[in-house]
Amino acid sequence: MPATPVTTSRIHESLDSALARKRVVLWFDPNGEWASEFDDYQPAAAEKLRVERNEFSVKVAISRAPLDKRFLLYLPTAKPPEPDNWLLDLLLAGHEFTADRASLDIQEAGLTLEFKELAQQHKAFFRSPVRTTKLKELLRPNDNEAAVRLKMLAVLAKQPPDIDKLLLHVFSQLEPANPDGDDPVEALYGSQQLSGHFWKAVGEKFGYASPEPNLRDFAVGLFNSVSSIGPSGELLPHARVFLSIWKDSLSSRPAFEQWSDHLAGVLRVEEQLNDAPESYEPDDDDSYELIERFVLSRLLQRFQGDASDTELLETIRNRSSSCWFEKHQHGYRALEQAITFRGLLAKADLQVPSFEEGLQRYCNGWWRLDQAYRRCIFHARTYQQPGLLKPLRDWLEAQYVNNVLLPLTNRWSDRVAGLSNWGSSTLPRQKEFHMRYVHAPLSSKGLKRLFVVISDALRYEAARDFADRLNSQAGKGWQAEVEALLGVLPSFTQLGMAALLPGVQLGLNPSDSNALVDGQSAAGTENRDKLLKAYAKGRATAIKAEDFLSLATSKEGAELTRDYDLIVIYHNCIDRIGDKRESEADTCQAVEQTFDELELILRKIASLKGSQAVITADHGFLFQQEPVDANDRAEFPPASELSFKNRRFALGSGIKASAGQKVFTAGELGLSGSWEAVFPLGLDRFPRSGSGSRFVHGGTSLQEVVVPVIRLKRERKDESRVVEAELLRVPAKITTGKLSFGLFQLEAVEPKKRLPLQLRIGLYAKADGALLCAHRTVLLDSAASEAREREQQVVLELSNAAGDYNNKTLELRLEQLLPGVATPVPYKTVELKLQRPFGSDFDDF
Repeated sequence: MPATPVTTSRIHESLDSALARKRVVLWFDPNGEWASEFDDYQPAAAEKLRVERNEFSVKVAISRAPLDKRFLLYLPTAKPPEPDNWLLDLLLAGHEFTADRASLDIQEAGLTLEFKELAQQHKAFFRSPVRTTKLKELLRPNDNEAAVRLKMLAVLAKQPPDIDKLLLHVFSQLEPANPDGDDPVEALYGSQQLSGHFWKAVGEKFGYASPEPNLRDFAVGLFNSVSSIGPSGELLPHARVFLSIWKDSLSSRPAFEQWSDHLAGVLRVEEQLNDAPESYEPDDDDSYELIERFVLSRLLQRFQGDASDTELLETIRNRSSSCWFEKHQHGYRALEQAITFRGLLAKADLQVPSFEEGLQRYCNGWWRLDQAYRRCIFHARTYQQPGLLKPLRDWLEAQYVNNVLLPLTNRWSDRVAGLSNWGSSTLPRQKEFHMRYVHAPLSSKGLKRLFVVISDALRYEAARDFADRLNSQAGKGWQAEVEALLGVLPSFTQLGMAALLPGVQLGLNPSDSNALVDGQSAAGTENRDKLLKAYAKGRATAIKAEDFLSLATSKEGAELTRDYDLIVIYHNCIDRIGDKRESEADTCQAVEQTFDELELILRKIASLKGSQAVITADHGFLFQQEPVDANDRAEFPPASELSFKNRRFALGSGIKASAGQKVFTAGELGLSGSWEAVFPLGLDRFPRSGSGSRFVHGGTSLQEVVVPVIRLKRERKDESRVVEAELLRVPAKITTGKLSFGLFQLEAVEPKKRLPLQLRIGLYAKADGALLCAHRTVLLDSAASEAREREQQVVLELSNAAGDYNNKTLELRLEQLLPGVATPVPYKTVELKLQRPFGSDFDDF
């Protein structure tokens, strides 16, 4: 082998490395071709000795030398057989150096001579100093050829030396739907003669065998081995663990979805699901998105059938850990709300014994029916699967209109029809809002500044929903309580906004419906600002929500709180969207948007060091998603004059109420003036061209006139915490292929105090952290007071990879999943021993 400068340098570097590891290095050179390299080598801290028939004296010299002195022995002969080797003891304790290319390669990589044949087989790999250096960093003293090759595969793929991670990498490199795509296994490893070894490692871990192994064929076997639908695959149980890892990996998840979608078509999964018997239950199988669609479709069918609400809700809960659940959550949530609505309706007694009792019963619970209906519609529309959800929506619409709105509004209207004036002893009048919720708190010594948010058309059930969300979310910083007022009539924006302002006398101009407070116009933010400043001697202001949110906290925001003690923020989303014919269908979406915007406003208030706030509305609304029935249309009554007309009321004089209508004078409504107002009772709407009819307000229904007030206080300290979990009946040893145990939720979930806990559970080898089962995700969110109702049973199935850890310690790890945090947080770990009986090693005869 001709000695080039590069070769000489490599030899000297390899000798340095060998002498750094061993006290004595022996260099056999049978042809004497490396003599000059030996002579030129100048070790930093070792003595060079040439051995030529002086073995004994060399051994004596080494034995007498200090133990920290190192020696390089050059022998220009072939290595003799062990019986004839006088230096055998030195050879066994030291290191044998050879200078052929393969030997240099393995020595540079930190390998011993037993790997020389491996280096010769994969010459191309070792020609790169960068690859060799990276391999050296990965090697461990006890590595065998399989382990070394696995690390070579890892270096080439720039991945950890784990066959699961290498598989994830190659899956991400191939577009499954592209039949002409290059095989990433061959592209990565073919030129290094490592493709076969890659598939050998896959075979050992998964039991995969094929005359011509390739990624597409393996993928088919993988999904068939894990999925509950289609032909049974033949791969080992580790296939389930691998698929769990694949789905859980944020970086690899897109590739999983691509392969899953592609294979669903190749394997005709949809046809098999269509032909599946009624007894088929996917359980927690989420290998294909089609299974998620199948489960949801079947649940919708069973909702219309004889399935109990408990069964339906338990199935939804079990599917919540599916990797496809988030994509289909609005479909599931729509069904959940329909189930809630059905349960509420079954228990509801919608009788209205009196006007006062009607108000009381609505505030005590009837509003929940409106809320469940709205939520269901929101999720159904957001899911954007109208064909799938049409039966559910048709059922919901019929039930809500025919069994809630019609009977309730009709019975309530009977009580309204008997009133001589508009007022209540059960609920305070809306006109009292300012004195109760603004003037009184600001007059107390403990409050310097108050923020009031008036959200147009935020009806009572929506306000309860928003308050519940605030109270159930840890760290939001607001404690919310909801009260109710009896809104003014007509229940529309101009008058409702005026009723919330300071002043003595409310009035209404019957010709244009403009509202007046003590004779001054209350229309628009500017006029309301004037009325507020007059009340507070300049220390109050009115501002639109969008302007408030755009304030720079450090400058304009600071000036706002410096100059004003009362800051009234006018927000308009629900009414702006619902009150237009072209957008009224989006009313339920507008309510959810309002919640988001109100949270932004509260966050802004908190940044301005606001400690108290009040959220209220000018009026509520009646809403049904589908077009109004023709029978719910009323004609305007005879009158001397009808100066202003609305869907739910009209203003004028000399009005002669027709059947199903109610007339109040201005005085009977507590307003100044000599005009009259007529209201269609029940669900009736007056005809108005160009305006919508599904979203209406202005009338007398409970949904329109029960106005919410949310009182909010900043919490000084977040005292909430997640519930705790305890493991039950965990065995000290695992003797079968399954681990079964109980998981107990120590306390009930309670809003703002004890929050749900979500855990990811897995079984790992303690020695190297290998995952030995598919992950299980468990949600502990029970509010049950009975302890036995808060226990869940968990079963983990061990993969075949667990066989390598028999008689070794395993770890049962519980990790907490936090919203918005990709990496789970360690929660609890329990050690246990895997001790499979020897009989499990035998096959059946």
